Amino acid sequence: MPQDEAVIERARENFFRHHRYTEEDLESDYQAELRKYRDDTWEAPQRAARLSAAVKRYKTYEMLCFIFSIAEDSGLDFTPLVVKRLCFHLFGRQGSQEIIVDVFGQKGRMNRSHDSARDRIEDVAGRYRLSADRHWQDVLQNIEHVKREYRQKQNSKKTEGK
Repeated sequence: MPQDEAVIERARENFFRHHRYTEEDLESDYQAELRKYRDDTWEAPQRAARLSAAVKRYKTYEMLCFIFSIAEDSGLDFTPLVVKRLCFHLFGRQGSQEIIVDVFGQKGRMNRSHDSARDRIEDVAGRYRLSADRHWQDVLQNIEHVKREYRQKQNSKKTEGK
């Protein structure tokens, strides 16, 4: 049973208000790490963990942006379980459960969506797989671009320090 547009719109507003994390945010987090970078301290594991978390936030954001782009057309009842399964089928990952529940969870909801059934998810994923693949390739290219610029600036910072 598809959700009414008001429910999807409320979820979309909540998502963009509280969970927005664009390529610019990712780049900003990488730049912040670069500003804090020092050769005289060993902080590589912590820095790597922070950058990895930033990439994961960006991937979750982009997956959910795609989900919202197909929301009305797909006819799905978007519950956290439906979104999680659809993300897995389209992108091979599930994203942040905390964000998905915050965005798609509905207080007081008691019934499980029939759209969470495996065959329903596979059918919808099949319809959107090509556009999801294109979207994901763009996301991965954006991440690689940010990482490449970070490495170049990090290397130039190292050579300046010598």
